[in-house]
Amino acid sequence: MKTLRTPFRLWMTGSLAVVMASLCTGRGVLDVERLSSSMRVLRHSPFGVKETLRRIEEAAEARGLQVLARVGQLGPVIVLASAAGGTPVLMESADSLPDVPLAVQVVRSDDGGADVLIPQSLDSGWDGLPAPVADELAELPGLLDRALT
Repeated sequence: MKTLRTPFRLWMTGSLAVVMASLCTGRGVLDVERLSSSMRVLRHSPFGVKETLRRIEEAAEARGLQVLARVGQLGPVIVLASAAGGTPVLMESADSLPDVPLAVQVVRSDDGGADVLIPQSLDSGWDGLPAPVADELAELPGLLDRALT
């Protein structure tokens, strides 16, 4: 059973500006180093980065999730929007960086395939999320499995 954490702040937003502020530096550039340190490899894809991204987007849309944003070129990130509307953005504490739990990063691997990373915060889960959003977060690993087979 997952341990649920209560966020200090929680937004359900469709605002691209809020999502970009959570993922990017002040110059509007994807903060790959910070992002990668908060992500973990969930799956390896035998497909290249572009094909992996396409498959994830198709699987998400088949599940009723929209692609809110696709950010970055080197290790691109897809931010999914919940079928309930918007995407969750949350902070664990007043001094923590915002977390976007429906973000998926795809990084080229040495074998020509790609590694699919998800936020480490999904390991414990968040209290206070709308039930449909919590369900979508719990189903994200399965969605990625379907996309990559």
